[in-house]
Amino acid sequence: MYLLNYVWVPNSFVYLLILNFRFMESNDNLHADSNKKARILIIGATGRVGSHIVKELEKNSEGTVIRLSSTEIATVNKWNKEGYESAVLDLDKPETFAEALENVDRVFLLTSYTSDMLRQSKMLVDAAGEAGVGHIVHLGVFTSRRDLIPHFIWHDLIETYIESSGMAWTHIHPNVIADSILVVDPPISETGYFTVLWGDASQGWVFASDIAAVAAEVLRAGPQKHAGANYYLSTEVLTGTEVAARLSKGSGKDIKCIMLNPEDMTAMIDQIPSASVKNYMESAQITMQLAKGGKMQAQNIVKDDVFTVLGRPGLTMEQWAVENLK
Repeated sequence: MYLLNYVWVPNSFVYLLILNFRFMESNDNLHADSNKKARILIIGATGRVGSHIVKELEKNSEGTVIRLSSTEIATVNKWNKEGYESAVLDLDKPETFAEALENVDRVFLLTSYTSDMLRQSKMLVDAAGEAGVGHIVHLGVFTSRRDLIPHFIWHDLIETYIESSGMAWTHIHPNVIADSILVVDPPISETGYFTVLWGDASQGWVFASDIAAVAAEVLRAGPQKHAGANYYLSTEVLTGTEVAARLSKGSGKDIKCIMLNPEDMTAMIDQIPSASVKNYMESAQITMQLAKGGKMQAQNIVKDDVFTVLGRPGLTMEQWAVENLK
């Protein structure tokens, strides 16, 4: 330690030199040693977005070490055999946190789609702080911070807690993830249709590959470049009918949109045994009701921070159809 608080140094040049060195030392969590590779923990590495992040980081992992996590021991063992650094991490089991977070510099935080996300996120953020993590990249929703939607509010609370943690943070806010509608089994290239649950109301759309590309770049570049940033990802605003038209044009196939209503979810939601999952799905139904009623104007905008981060525009529906439905 340095005793500048107690000892006067007569040489002002020496004083400034030591003070500057002490400043750099006190910001180790934000400005890592240039010779040290940043270790990145990916939570949800097998999921729709997480698996894409892993692929993106594998394309360019310069200056980083990737650690994958899963709740399944068998998956972790498989990764280890394949040469990946990996760890068991179960957000419902905080006893798994310490080992997974050991020597980690940056965390991609994606929690479960249940009301348990509040409890899970708080415990994980606390553990990350104790482990010396310097940067949390959180995947949230396309929030206006004034939305009357329970799971949007949950994400707002989580992000506020992360911001108060003392760690550097970056929040990624995707609008409707197109893959959740278009990447289905059997594929729409066979069925010729996809389904929406908000009538023919318009929505803002973004693809999982773009979310992952943004997240990977933020994780790779780190807090020096992205600390304190909110990135909003909404590439196009389209109705289901308009989506179908663009998919048809790009693929050369006749793709149709089946338009259902939010109330068509009710019977399914009523049968969900888990209270926390049911809470989340009820919130999703509220989102769809508001969308159908034209009451989500804050989300009906194009805000393409894919371009802000990556210097290229986000993937459009027509482009996706050319690449995936031909």
